[in-house]
Amino acid sequence: MKISNMALSNVKGNLYRYVMYYLSNAFAVTAFFIFANFVFHPSLNFKNIGGHPVAQMGVINSMVACQVIIVMFSVLFVGYSTSIFLKSRGREFGLLSLYGMTTNQIRKYVLIENTIISILSIGTGILSGVVFSKLFLMAMEAFMDINLPFNISFKALGITALIFFTLFEIVSTLMLFKIKNKEIIQQIKSSKMPKEMPKFSKKKSILGVSLLILGYGIAWIVEGALVPLAMIPVILIVVTGSYFIFTQFSIAVANKVLKNENIIYKKTNIISYSQMIFKLQDTAKVLFLAATLGAITFTATETIYSFFTEISSISGIDTPEDIAIIQKGETLKDKQSIERVKEILKKYDLKTNEFHTVKNIKVKNEPKKANDSIREEILLISNTDYNKLAVFQGKDKIEVKENEVVYNFPYEVFGYNGKPEKIKKYPLETAILSLNEEANEYRVSGEIHGGVMSLNKLGYFDAFILNDKDYNHILEMTKEDNIVIYNGIKLEKWKNSFDASVEIEEMLGSKYQGNYYSKSIPYKDIRKSFGLTLFIGFFIAFLFFIASGSIIYFKLFNEVKQDKVEYDILRKIGTTEKEINKVITKQIGIIFFLPFVVSTTHSLFALKSLSNLLQRNLFANGLVVALGYLVFQVIYFIIVRTMYIRKVKYN
Repeated sequence: MKISNMALSNVKGNLYRYVMYYLSNAFAVTAFFIFANFVFHPSLNFKNIGGHPVAQMGVINSMVACQVIIVMFSVLFVGYSTSIFLKSRGREFGLLSLYGMTTNQIRKYVLIENTIISILSIGTGILSGVVFSKLFLMAMEAFMDINLPFNISFKALGITALIFFTLFEIVSTLMLFKIKNKEIIQQIKSSKMPKEMPKFSKKKSILGVSLLILGYGIAWIVEGALVPLAMIPVILIVVTGSYFIFTQFSIAVANKVLKNENIIYKKTNIISYSQMIFKLQDTAKVLFLAATLGAITFTATETIYSFFTEISSISGIDTPEDIAIIQKGETLKDKQSIERVKEILKKYDLKTNEFHTVKNIKVKNEPKKANDSIREEILLISNTDYNKLAVFQGKDKIEVKENEVVYNFPYEVFGYNGKPEKIKKYPLETAILSLNEEANEYRVSGEIHGGVMSLNKLGYFDAFILNDKDYNHILEMTKEDNIVIYNGIKLEKWKNSFDASVEIEEMLGSKYQGNYYSKSIPYKDIRKSFGLTLFIGFFIAFLFFIASGSIIYFKLFNEVKQDKVEYDILRKIGTTEKEINKVITKQIGIIFFLPFVVSTTHSLFALKSLSNLLQRNLFANGLVVALGYLVFQVIYFIIVRTMYIRKVKYN
């Protein structure tokens, strides 16, 4: 029989061992082709793409970056998977060697097997990519507001096939050098040698737990600007701790359970846990790798999802009012437009919670000492108007005395720890306010950070709050040119106001250009960008998720023949199929869900650091993502458990 025929027969006869390897590779090829087909789409050019060119270029660059990530992932995944295959087939290679095959012939035999799987993976991946490209292009049309008719790029086809075939062949060839005569002999002998009870180091177990506690502690307490600085040390600490948790501490716990008579002699536990300690030892590094991949997946998804849900807060569009209109100059007495705004909101069934009209005075601030941080033009607001707005927004009222002003900086000021701080933004003790060639000096009695109006979005940044008497005195001698009327609208459901906001903008026309702001307009654009990022990020994260599960799958099914021998012995001594199924469920369940629990814990503490950085509670977002992945994990577990039981029973 030819070596190629032997390889083909082996692939056919051992499909259960190759199926997840094949599907994972095919999924990677599918993802790469879909992104490549998008990048090379003929309609994707800067002449017909809407939006800012830098943003659109960022979208294309992100796609290319995803392709690079997929290729890097595939190199590691194929290399590790092939390594697991080779280690598990030592006895098979030993027998082939005894039958007269040379090491080079065995390498050729394995290379042909891998080539068959590679070609099938590439073919399936490209075919799936063609099928799902239409859906992907439809999603991109929605995110980017451009027309992307269905198109299959032959350039994308060629690049995908060439890159992955070359990648699979190179990695497979390099892995073949692990097949050596000495290792073959050792594998034949080791398959007949009884396993020794796994040993563990108490010091390393304690070190693993201590490192995790230390890493989690740092992630929990660091805040503000310290979060990025602590990120790399925390990752190194947690990864090192995780390694010892799986290789030492898990075996220590299993050993402790074996010595607990109350647990071990209950039902089939003596069978389940006596084998579990050996499986933990054999799969420790695999579980560590799966947990690391899972932590990367969960953390990335939780981070992107958190940014997506907190867009209005972290993108700078979160303003006191949802719609703001400035009236000045020729529009100062334009009451008709304001009434029309109310009609448009009513037309779209948008309930208005608040509608404030505040009269401000535009004056010049001419300090005695020149200071670049002080703006020359500033707005004045009365104490009464400020307090009225502050009450609606849940802020404290203030009292301004005569001949004094309170400086109102439009933004909250945060310190290095990420918490609001009373950092002085107005550098002088007094303010000289000039209007109509008359100047008055006021003592700056305090500062308030965070505006009560959305003036910063309309070209006005600084404001002084005056005592009502002083304000009215200045108002009496103010000409209409210096009056600025602010109309602030708070909606019950501002996120649904995009269409109404666009119609209002069109109705107001050019005379209100620069004097109208609705946060639903930038919100929609930013949401598109974050939505696209979430979509792409989840795509890549799901690839890592499949990989982490596949690695466990490989390990389980490469040892299924040995496990079958053990379960056959249990059947002979009277163990029922139901009891054996329970044993299998416990063992596979621990191997499947232990990395998941560790990954989830890692990611939630990482999310706590992000919460500290953004000063927002993101724990609910983490739970949503974790529950989503848990559903996939449970489905994956049920499928693998069913296949494993069937293989053990009918092999």
